[in-house]
Amino acid sequence: MRIVVTGGSGFIGKHLLPLLGHHQLLLIGRRDLLARQPNVSCVRGDLAEAAPWREAVRKFSPEACIHLAWTGLPDYSLPRCMENFNSSAQLIELLSSTECQKIFVAGTCWEYGDLQGQVGEADSPRAMNLFASFKTALRLVGENLAVSGALSFIWGRLFFVYGPGQRETSLIPSCYKALKKGQVPEVKSPNAVNDFIHVSDVARAIQALIESPGVSGVFNIGSGTPTKVGEVCQLVSTCLGGATAVPETASASRGRGMWADVSLISSRTGWKPRLTLRAGIEQTISTWEERAGGS
Repeated sequence: MRIVVTGGSGFIGKHLLPLLGHHQLLLIGRRDLLARQPNVSCVRGDLAEAAPWREAVRKFSPEACIHLAWTGLPDYSLPRCMENFNSSAQLIELLSSTECQKIFVAGTCWEYGDLQGQVGEADSPRAMNLFASFKTALRLVGENLAVSGALSFIWGRLFFVYGPGQRETSLIPSCYKALKKGQVPEVKSPNAVNDFIHVSDVARAIQALIESPGVSGVFNIGSGTPTKVGEVCQLVSTCLGGATAVPETASASRGRGMWADVSLISSRTGWKPRLTLRAGIEQTISTWEERAGGS
């Protein structure tokens, strides 16, 4: 399959590309991308400026697209959201006018707003923030363009993705750095509940969705397991020997937050997460330690 990929040099993209070695890939990105795999070709360009990549995409004649790019994060401002929405809609419009048969676009669990507990794809959101509102708008536009272009539109709602390559300001890297210095991690809401999923499982989910025939619609991509933020800190501490104190969590309360119902993606593709949170954190820390030792 010929697949256009955006965000291939990003956090998730770097873990996804090795899984797609049996496909022909065209990567679009602003960085100087290196085609390190024989099945990969690259075109340098900003999605906001179509001229450098529009003709390359047409000549490639893609059968599918995996759209991961959303520039500027963690800038969730109106101008940045507008820029990403416009460039993403432009890409989907172009693909709908080609022979492309399916498009995967990365959404966010924030689309559920302030819903609590286990959330499913059919649940109606409440009180979305600006970023989630733009993501929802892009999904609606994408679904409309997909109908006119007779292609399958797949929307993956990503929950809290962690692993090697994530932003250093994220929870697990922040806890790791503090604990390595013998400091207590600063956690504002240790009882808040999130659904943490390792990036390798996310990459496998995207692969399953893009390769499974007849798949379209919205899918949760999470672990399906609720975990308190403070418990994540404790796991990081345990993996480092547990010598430093971590923020305590209230054992009697589950806390506020949401986690994914992943029964739909499992039933449609057979995908299930492989790594437990502890195993994923251990693997992530091991990678960081190896890199630190080799630097």
